[in-house]
Amino acid sequence: MILAFSHPCLVVPDVEQAREFYEQMFGFKYLSDEGWEKNSAIDTAVGTPNSACRGYMLAGHNCLLELFEFSQPAKSGQQPKTLGIQELGIRHLSFYVDDVELECRRFLELGGSHLGQPESGVVYLRDPFGNIIELCEIPNEAENPANLPGISSLNSNP
Repeated sequence: MILAFSHPCLVVPDVEQAREFYEQMFGFKYLSDEGWEKNSAIDTAVGTPNSACRGYMLAGHNCLLELFEFSQPAKSGQQPKTLGIQELGIRHLSFYVDDVELECRRFLELGGSHLGQPESGVVYLRDPFGNIIELCEIPNEAENPANLPGISSLNSNP
C-alpha cells in the first residue's frame, strides 16, 4: 500500500547555504542530519559505489525537502542553471503563496534570480543554485491543497 509522497531532494554545491535559503524563504524547519560516507549498504541502495554526502531533511508546510551536498563521486552532469523548463526530468518545485509579487521580491532578496516575471499569479525563478522554483497563487478551488487527500490512515488507532 502506498502511504504518501515522501520528499524531493535537491543536490546543491553548498548545503549550508541551501538550508538557510529554504528556511528563510519557505519556512522549512530542520528535522535531521542526512548523509553518509563509506557505507556499502547505502552505496548498494543508491547504485553508486564510494558515494559520500552530507545533508539535511527539512519539514515544510505540507511537505518534506531533502538537501544533499556530495563529496563523492565527482560531479559530471550539466549544472541546473543550464537546463531550461523543457528539459526531461524533474524540472521545478512549486510553492503556493498568497502574493506572488511580494514573495518574488523576497525570493530575489534572498539570493534567487529571475527566470520569468510575475504574471497572472505565477512566476518561475531560480534558487541560488540554479534549480527552477515556481511561486504561484492557488489557481482554483480544485487545486487548493486543503482539498487534497490526506494521510489519515497513518493516524488511525486500532
